[in-house]
Amino acid sequence: MGGATYSIDVRTLLEDLGASIELDAAVAIPVIELGSETFSPTRPARLVGAVTNTGAGIVASGTLDAEFTAICSRCLREFALPVVAPLEAFFVEQGHDSELPEEQEVGYLHEGSVDLMEQILAALVLELPFAPLHAEDCPGICPKCGADLVEGTCDCEPDRSDSPFAALQGLIDENQDA
Repeated sequence: MGGATYSIDVRTLLEDLGASIELDAAVAIPVIELGSETFSPTRPARLVGAVTNTGAGIVASGTLDAEFTAICSRCLREFALPVVAPLEAFFVEQGHDSELPEEQEVGYLHEGSVDLMEQILAALVLELPFAPLHAEDCPGICPKCGADLVEGTCDCEPDRSDSPFAALQGLIDENQDA
């Protein structure tokens, strides 16, 4: 993900308390790798929001609307995964963070600009699933023959030997014999 940036020139805001820059932009997002999953953007993300001088610093807030190509964890089909994520970021000039609480996440202005890419990627990662599914009820693939159960059932017998209730089946059979 390294190297991607989305910088906004905020010099016009620095001298005007309460001043804002409205955002409605397409942001090029790099491929995101999360664990063993890879999420490839299908289009630039849309960022709608504002960057505002609050006096204490520059606050960026808004909403990201993105779409990624993902692989379903159950059936291994590729599908389009829409993601909507809230964006919040706080920036100050270098050396002006001494009065901020320790737990305050803060970015720094660089030559009159803020780079939102780190916060954009963090917001998207928080919304991405660890095990993407194209549908909540996806039946996946048969563990025996590999048939795609989305297209229909296969002829394999279900394997009940790993069931925690398999031992109880023996008790039922013994009681029926008596």
